[in-house]
Amino acid sequence: MATTDDQTQAENKGWLETSFKNHLAGIVFLISAGGILYTAHDASVAAESAVNKREIFNILVPLFGTWVGTILAFYFSRENFESANASVRRMADKLTPEQVLKETSVRQAMKIRSAIKAVIIPSGKDDDTVTLKDLQDILNQGNSRAPVFRADNSAKYVIHDSTLAKFVADRAMTQPGSVTNATKLSDMLPYKIGAEDFKSIVGKIAFVGLNASLSDARDAMLAVKGAQDVFVTKSGRPEEAIEGWLTNTDFARDL
Repeated sequence: MATTDDQTQAENKGWLETSFKNHLAGIVFLISAGGILYTAHDASVAAESAVNKREIFNILVPLFGTWVGTILAFYFSRENFESANASVRRMADKLTPEQVLKETSVRQAMKIRSAIKAVIIPSGKDDDTVTLKDLQDILNQGNSRAPVFRADNSAKYVIHDSTLAKFVADRAMTQPGSVTNATKLSDMLPYKIGAEDFKSIVGKIAFVGLNASLSDARDAMLAVKGAQDVFVTKSGRPEEAIEGWLTNTDFARDL
């Protein structure tokens, strides 16, 4: 009961203070406005003492202006202060891109294994079991990269559509008719594309563990010159089964 009475008294006190301030501000504003209008009129109609009255007018106008300025400051300074404070808080709370990467786990951003469409090399087999058609089937499903996994689900290559297209175009020019759906991956790997061979390009992949952050994954990718793919395994070892997959575009997306 006492608490309710205290709250009521506090509310009444707050209302009285606000009401008094509003009335006082209104009175000061009306006096200031009326004073300016009266002195301006008086100075303009009394020609015989115009100089003295203009001097009085010049003295009173700044005074009235100060009063009005005080009213405006009273009503708007707190609102402006709170607005500026809120802006500073938002700036302080906003994480930098680097902090976002450090705070985000690879588990949150990676594509999980069940969602990855990949070409699997059967147990006991090698690269000659993978054909151009196998790779194109993955790419034709709206993917820009075709991962190649071993039978134990460890990652071996990631073949980008641009790399495969470059191989097909170059080979068609130098050896017309030599590229078919049955062309084997083992035949593609030694082929030179610019200064590097096909195998070197598609083998540029990085690995991190499940407990890594996006910052760790990005650093691992940058440590492999030319890499654009990071595979997540249980402890970050390349021979382990794939748990998830991150690409260079994922790091930009999560910023």
